[in-house]
Amino acid sequence: MAIHEPRDERRVELSPVEARQGLLGRPVLYVLVVGLILAMLAWAASEFWGMSIDTQTPKDNARITAPATEPVTENENIVNDNPPAGEKLEKAPAIIDPTTPNNL
Repeated sequence: MAIHEPRDERRVELSPVEARQGLLGRPVLYVLVVGLILAMLAWAASEFWGMSIDTQTPKDNARITAPATEPVTENENIVNDNPPAGEKLEKAPAIIDPTTPNNL
């Protein structure tokens, strides 16, 4: 068993400013401002570098042309039920409910 020494029971009275762990003020503001400036410089450098290696941008005002595609029509998703020329239209079998009388 460990022997506990009696603690000094004095209370230390501190003001709210003295009790803070750290002081706010200009040093914190300087760190934040310098950090933001460095972040903006890094962003600008990466943008400049990215634009310099961009292969899609024309160098001499030449236009980049995309490959031609078929024009999209407004009726593109409509199913054509017409039979080919010279063939008969085959109708789907009718669904008849045997429980109802007079399914004619």
